[in-house]
Amino acid sequence: MRISTSMIYDKGVGTIQQLWSSILHAQQEVATGRRVLTPADDPIAASRALDVNKSRTINAQYKTNQDTSTDDLRLLENKLMGMGDILQYMRENAVGAGNGVLSQDELKFFATDMRSQFDSLLSLANTKDVAGNFLFSGYKADVQPFQGSYGNITYAGDQGTRTIQVSSARYMPVSLPGSDLFDNTRTLDGAINAFAGSGNSAGASVAVSFNPSPPAAGDTGHRYDVSFDGTNYNVIEYVPGTPMPVTVPATLSGSTLSFNGLDMDVSNFTTAGDSFEVFTASKNVFDNLAIFIDTLEKPGSSGVISGVKFAIDNIDCALDTELRVRAQVGSQLVELEQLGNINSDMDTQYADTLGRLEDCDYAEAMSRLTLLQTSLQASQLSFMRVSGLSLFNYLQ
Repeated sequence: MRISTSMIYDKGVGTIQQLWSSILHAQQEVATGRRVLTPADDPIAASRALDVNKSRTINAQYKTNQDTSTDDLRLLENKLMGMGDILQYMRENAVGAGNGVLSQDELKFFATDMRSQFDSLLSLANTKDVAGNFLFSGYKADVQPFQGSYGNITYAGDQGTRTIQVSSARYMPVSLPGSDLFDNTRTLDGAINAFAGSGNSAGASVAVSFNPSPPAAGDTGHRYDVSFDGTNYNVIEYVPGTPMPVTVPATLSGSTLSFNGLDMDVSNFTTAGDSFEVFTASKNVFDNLAIFIDTLEKPGSSGVISGVKFAIDNIDCALDTELRVRAQVGSQLVELEQLGNINSDMDTQYADTLGRLEDCDYAEAMSRLTLLQTSLQASQLSFMRVSGLSLFNYLQ
């Protein structure tokens, strides 16, 4: 084989360039701490690392979602605590209003305070979250959930519950429809209370039931005063927010007096001057509170004590609902904490797997880098020696 000068140069330069490339690669390994810099370094490890990185990214997104869910649920828990505090305060006031020695002016002071608490509870029910969405409106996040005026508050949201995916198989509810909390505080079983007038004769009694049963919409959340004048039964309704009671049409069939979806057995209610006050509780906490406040402002024939009993019963139902929902939110927060721990463990596992697949052995990499540098120096010296050989150096 003919050895030419150009071949010697090409071979020497090629060797030096190859060594430089290997040195740069080794330096990158040491600098980054990674053994697999490109898929060509280890195709199998690179493929597995890609899958693990994808899983780790998804796991990180779940962590972000868990943090968001925790913030939303803590806000919800805070509002539930506020609801409980307001209702407890109103219950204490209701008990205080039952003191028989209070004058009508003093009862109006209680009513004024209760109206203020009513407004606070309504404001809380229309709370917005940090994103400006109504907290208790279901999927209708841009619709104010509770609308209307005192004595006629209605729910305008829907029954949806917003959720966030916090793990591969768990969608965490982070809101609840206001209908579950404020508009569904009790069942209507036993939701009718009849109280005898303060001047009734002995033995006077009534039995009241819904007709139809269960009651139709609009048949609940009312306060009536039924009196007998010796000939006719007269029914009036106290409507919260109106100054005067409203006359209610009633029909008598045998011993059954019917009005506004109610049947009243009046067989033991036949003495002139006797009267009964009838309360029909609503599922809506605002309706019930408005009726109680109206009783303080305009007591009926049975006095304030009937409104106090009605209020305590319905506030207790609302408090039970609030505690039930708070327990649910609390269990969700515990679940999120557990999911967060699992998430952290999985992230550690992913990092360990990636380390085994991609991380370099610093001792081996440094030894290889030193060896390559030594080889490069040797190649450079050899090339200089070889490139300096010429027959002309030996000619005289």
